[in-house]
Amino acid sequence: MSAVMVVLALLLCVAASAVVVRVSRLPLPLTQIVLGAAVSVPDFGLHVELEPHLFMLLFVPPLLFADGWRMPKREFFQLRERILALAFGLVLVTVVVVGYLLHWMIPAMPLAVAFALAAVLSPTDAVAVTALAGGIGVPKRLMYILEGEALMNDASGLTAFKFAIAAAATGAFSLTQASVAFLLVSIGGLLVGIAMGWGMAVFQRWLGGWTRIQAQGAVVLTLLLPFAAYLLAERIGTSGILAAVAAGMTLNLRSAALETDPETRIATTHIWAMLQYVLTGLIFVLLGLQLPDIIGKALHEEFHDDGLAGASRLLGYAAATSAALIAVRLIWVWALFRITHIYARWRDGVHRRMPHLRLLLATALAGVRGAITLAAVLSVPLLLGDGTPFPARNLMIFIATAVILLSLIVAAVGLPPLLRGIALGEDREVQEEQLARVRACEAGMAAVADEARRLSGTVGNSSAVTPQLAAASQIIDTYQQRLSGLNGDESTRQTATEQAALLLTLRLRALRAERAEILRMHRRDEINDIVFNQLIYEIDVREAAFKPRAGRTEAHG
Repeated sequence: MSAVMVVLALLLCVAASAVVVRVSRLPLPLTQIVLGAAVSVPDFGLHVELEPHLFMLLFVPPLLFADGWRMPKREFFQLRERILALAFGLVLVTVVVVGYLLHWMIPAMPLAVAFALAAVLSPTDAVAVTALAGGIGVPKRLMYILEGEALMNDASGLTAFKFAIAAAATGAFSLTQASVAFLLVSIGGLLVGIAMGWGMAVFQRWLGGWTRIQAQGAVVLTLLLPFAAYLLAERIGTSGILAAVAAGMTLNLRSAALETDPETRIATTHIWAMLQYVLTGLIFVLLGLQLPDIIGKALHEEFHDDGLAGASRLLGYAAATSAALIAVRLIWVWALFRITHIYARWRDGVHRRMPHLRLLLATALAGVRGAITLAAVLSVPLLLGDGTPFPARNLMIFIATAVILLSLIVAAVGLPPLLRGIALGEDREVQEEQLARVRACEAGMAAVADEARRLSGTVGNSSAVTPQLAAASQIIDTYQQRLSGLNGDESTRQTATEQAALLLTLRLRALRAERAEILRMHRRDEINDIVFNQLIYEIDVREAAFKPRAGRTEAHG
């Protein structure tokens, strides 16, 4: 099958999953995996050989960039201790504990190889957690922690994986050198990403002030940024993953101050949402395509060599590894919450209750493995430095793939009942959104009044009317103005055109005042990125709807 047909078939699977999920009632990621496995049977002839490095380049940078762009910065910094403890501390504990467990279960697997497998299993995928939770809302605080952890532990897990693979290939390992190299790689990647994101923000501001480029061109520049940051960081030997994340977060920090057109922001929002959906769907479809080759073939060969006992042993390895990952995560999360509560009580003198047990279990089950794990384990070299086969490579790939599938199934089954009925507490975002809407309306009304006084020097009639009559009067006046413009004489049409132009001027003035107030609240940290982006998008849509009409009105004038 040609490459074009393969791409079209994969995209068709992603599109069909949106329909199938309504019938199957499975979470979207599992639906996409099932579709991928279904079209991989011999009758369809759809087979894709994954090139790990190409897979990482095409999928990982844009997804991580989008996550970094969307991650609320205020919440990230407020929860930084817990995020970093999960992203770095838990990764280290997972590598050591699960690595020794794998070596103990499978003596034929060298310790360095076991550490490499544990490292590749440590990164989590927060993209699928919301879909796996079904219609049950994930507590906002927990979701922020999971998203921040997933952003950071990709780099820490993959860095540990590279060192473990190098140790397995060369037989040499130095903890001191590995620690120093890890810091340099991480810091270097962050600096590259920050520089690229800052440079793109400055470039966008220059373009907006001098050339008034089209919205599509600005979006293309943003689409290229994660790939540029990733490739540059990898080229100089630093973390491309952290560079993509840092570029997204930095551009988001700077974009709030950019005076770009509403069309540019709307196009950017829609295109990135579609791109993230398509790329995430393709990852899970590709995972489904690999299942028959990786899991089915391995079980068949083991059954052929050692009968049912051999196949059962393979499944036992995967189940034990999955259980160990959940257990280590649960213990670490419990200890982390316990320590933070003791510290808060010592610092503030206030006794706070530990989180509900169900919330702790949900946090443990939410450690879903995904694209990063699959791409990394497939990149394990075939041969060692001396030309001998890499030990237990096929077994590593089997266990990693099975753990990905098991983590998705366990989360899909376990998260909804665990999260159902948990008191979400007071949602700060709802209060912030309500306050921002009130402030924006007040700013809009004040701007309309100021603009009206500037244009006419008069204050409107203040006679009291009921809300119903006021609303009806507004609608009737709008229709009367349209009828006057359509049926009246030249003078009447000219008057109607002038009134329409004045109305649009006042509306645009009000919208710009609303936007200025939202920007001011965001700069003062009164609202977070989620509320800010939602309200700015609504204002942009209304302004974009008015602008073409304003252009036609001015043309008639």
